[in-house]
This record gives sequence, C-alpha cells and structure tokens, in this order.
Amino acid sequence: MAPPGASEHQLGLAMDLGSTKSGGQLNSSFGKSKGGQWVRQNAHRFGFIVRYQEGWEDITGYNYEPWHVRYVGVEHATAM
Repeated sequence: MAPPGASEHQLGLAMDLGSTKSGGQLNSSFGKSKGGQWVRQNAHRFGFIVRYQEGWEDITGYNYEPWHVRYVGVEHATAM
C-alpha cells in the first residue's frame, strides 16, 4: 500500500480492475482469471501496463497487483 499522498490513483494515471466473479475483491487470483489474462495481453493496446508485476517486488517495493494498471501511453506501453 502506498503511503498517504503517494498513490498513483491520486495522479489520475492508475486504476484498479476487478471481476464480478471475485465479488469485486482485489486479489492476486485476478491475474490467473480470464479477465486478468486478457488485461495482461492487451492493456498495452490502450496505453496501459500492469504496474506491479509478479517477481518484481524487490524493484517496485510493492507486492504483485495484477489488478493495478497505469496509463503510460500506447507507445511506451508497447515498448515496455
């Protein structure tokens, strides 16, 4: 969890995605769901990235969050 005042959501660049199948709960199982897999494979087409990837915790300082997407633009998202 981001400290107060440091959330990407406050900047308007990030949003959390979920599924009605999970009751709207944000958890890592979203990454294995059909919707989560679609997001991972297609987010770049709309300028988004899955911000906190599995295995990158030491780099980002955040746990895996397959529901958290950030807008970086199509060109950057595709390159990333």
